[in-house]
Amino acid sequence: MEQEKAQLIKNHWSIDMVNVVGNLRRMPVAFILNNGEWICRRENYMWQYIRKFENGDTEVLITVQRLKFHKHFDDPVWVQYNPNHLENDDLKQLERIMYSIDHTHLTRVDLACDIYNVDLSLYDFGLFNVTRDIYRTLSGKLETRYWGRRKSERQIRLYDKANERKKHGKKDEIPDWAEEWWRLEFQFRQGKVDSWQEEIIEKMSSFHVLAVDDNDNLTETEKAILERVNADKYNFKKVGKEKAAKIRKMVRENVGFDTTVSDLAILDFNEQQEILQKQLNSLMTKYNIKPQTEELTRYFEDAINSEQGITVEVDTDDIVFKNAMRNVAKSISLK
Repeated sequence: MEQEKAQLIKNHWSIDMVNVVGNLRRMPVAFILNNGEWICRRENYMWQYIRKFENGDTEVLITVQRLKFHKHFDDPVWVQYNPNHLENDDLKQLERIMYSIDHTHLTRVDLACDIYNVDLSLYDFGLFNVTRDIYRTLSGKLETRYWGRRKSERQIRLYDKANERKKHGKKDEIPDWAEEWWRLEFQFRQGKVDSWQEEIIEKMSSFHVLAVDDNDNLTETEKAILERVNADKYNFKKVGKEKAAKIRKMVRENVGFDTTVSDLAILDFNEQQEILQKQLNSLMTKYNIKPQTEELTRYFEDAINSEQGITVEVDTDDIVFKNAMRNVAKSISLK
């Protein structure tokens, strides 16, 4: 990559999502209905705190879902939120929920890296035996790309953040200086939560784009095989065993690939990871969240994944809703 272009690349790392589980002592329904935009999903005892925009879009800020019986809890509950998106009023909502839960444990953490001023549509991770899913726009432009299965311990997602902001009528959120804006999201579950720093560096070290023409030490055959394997999502079935071993080694060592983006991202991550760890520790301390355990994570992931096909609407016929509204009316009349 040209040095001038590399100097324009900017990165920013952040905690993007936190999932916790615990035992619900009480559901502050009256508070929820009296303060903010909460949606009640009667089918699976879920509440979602949302933000409404002028163009009609909504953004889910906090999700609270009561789940089936678990041997560790009388009333198990799952909470998901993005600390980056919560404003002061939103944090009050989260605090009210979290202070109603005890025996809280961490089950998932997502780390995001915003990368500016470089097109990442052709980039890939040099990972083998990993599921790759690609979604494109009607014009064929890359929209979202996934590495790893949804239920696995770790999954990576790449998407065009600028395009996503434009689709939701939020073009003003795109920095004026950003010609491109892509986001990498790293999702960690189960045993990978505790080792997220090492996982980030390991995976980012293999994030690259094919650049065989920039390497004069490669033979034409090696260039052709690298191009074929890269285009075929690192499928080596069409490559002989002898060649495959050599090509795999080249991919692992980034021979024939440009790693400028990953090199810069790792440098920035090394500078920011202490701050990220302090932020995570602060969240866990504030809400008394314990480190994750594999058993709890598996149980809650399975329970959550079993609830699908839900319509997002407020059920005004729900007896819980009606009782809460009566309590809210009484509390208002007493003021």
